[in-house]
Amino acid sequence: MEFSFEGIRRLSFLDGWSIRMMMRFLDRVFLLRPILFYPVWTFFLAGVWGGNGSRQGSTPLNRFDLAITLTGLSLLMGSVFILNQIQDRETDRANGKLFLLANGIVPVSQAVFQALLMIVLGMAAGMYMGVHIAVGFLLLFVLSGWLYNFPPAAWKDRPLLGLLTNAVGGLIIYVSGWMTAAGPSIDPVRAAAYMLAGGAVYLNTTLPDIEGDRKTGKRTFCVRFGLSATLQWACILEFLAVIMAFLSRDWILAVPGTLVFPLFVVSVIKRSMKDSIRATKVSVLALSLAVFLVFPFYAVPVLIVYVLSKWYYRRRFDFDYPSFKTS
Repeated sequence: MEFSFEGIRRLSFLDGWSIRMMMRFLDRVFLLRPILFYPVWTFFLAGVWGGNGSRQGSTPLNRFDLAITLTGLSLLMGSVFILNQIQDRETDRANGKLFLLANGIVPVSQAVFQALLMIVLGMAAGMYMGVHIAVGFLLLFVLSGWLYNFPPAAWKDRPLLGLLTNAVGGLIIYVSGWMTAAGPSIDPVRAAAYMLAGGAVYLNTTLPDIEGDRKTGKRTFCVRFGLSATLQWACILEFLAVIMAFLSRDWILAVPGTLVFPLFVVSVIKRSMKDSIRATKVSVLALSLAVFLVFPFYAVPVLIVYVLSKWYYRRRFDFDYPSFKTS
């Protein structure tokens, strides 16, 4: 897909040099894939809510600690998303997505530098918050950034290890939120519920890329086991996540999980990729809305990222993203 400055030029108060500089800056911002921060932020804040509710006494949540940990986590995950694009350039080109690296708009050398800088800053934030957060961040990077993407491990190309990495990544993110609010005393049932929910959503996200993944030799879960098995296992993991959320009285996950579970069932019955995409999008939205109820400020970054992303992808690539459409 070709990119263009058309539409950006409508900002008549900017000259050509200013437009180019602005777009280069925005290219680096969107190289981070900020829409993918939604599940990261949501799981983290759900963990904060769970940990905060488990504390004894009435000591208020330290908002500075919350801001530092969330910033560090965002930097770390942004670097992970960049590394994934660096390694998946050919697959992304085949699947017609993630144009910045796949189409050579951002040089790989600059992407590597940006990722390394964000890793350093993210880990620095984790170390500032203490050994438990730092170890969690390091484990998250090793699993999701290195072992998941690069040979000889390249777990993203291995069906079960790819699923495990994403599920454990969701677990670490949730636990990081919990520890920020309440320290290392974690409710294992609650944490496992989020791990399973993350695994369910991950399975569905692999489905739209199945053809491109096959062509480039990737062996994701859906490539190895097929559409039906992927839909069934996503449904099973979602069901188990809801059961565990109810058992641990985690209403932030239990209620939206119950409401969206029928969408997973429908996708299995109809063997429909379109319905699986709908289930994924509604799941992320429903859980985010639940987190809004306990952290109203969360709506602000979500709306900013959505509106800016919509504008950027339309003006830069004439591409409607993010979208609630399923086809």
